Amino acid sequence: MPSTITKTQVIVKNGKAKAVILDIKAYERLLEMAEDREDLLELRKIKKSKTSFRELGDYLADRV
Repeated sequence: MPSTITKTQVIVKNGKAKAVILDIKAYERLLEMAEDREDLLELRKIKKSKTSFRELGDYLADRV
């Protein structure tokens, strides 16, 4: 995902940044990146576990 420079506003209280205001597209990109990272961490966790996978056809045959 290419990065673009957008206008942001930083809310400062007592000389420290407390919040950031950014446009909705930038927020949506950040949200998507966070969700992708969360998915990646979950996938890595699953791969490290002793989970076994079956073919879909085998699973469906066992359900009948």
